Amino acid sequence: MTTKQEFVVVVVPMSEIKKFIVIDIIGGTALYYMIKLPLHSVMIGMFGSMIGPLLIRRSLRGRRSRKTYTVLF
Repeated sequence: MTTKQEFVVVVVPMSEIKKFIVIDIIGGTALYYMIKLPLHSVMIGMFGSMIGPLLIRRSLRGRRSRKTYTVLF
């Protein structure tokens, strides 16, 4: 008696990885220093670096279309 084992394969395109690095890591760090240096507030800089990438991604979301790929085994 054999049992069917199912598993999910998730494919992350290289463009999504690049977008994450540019928007979240580089953009978040740049926003942190752009806010922190003139205002001398670590707290405001921290919140700005968290909210900034969210707003950037939200503004870019309307421009792209979603593609769904299904892999069957």
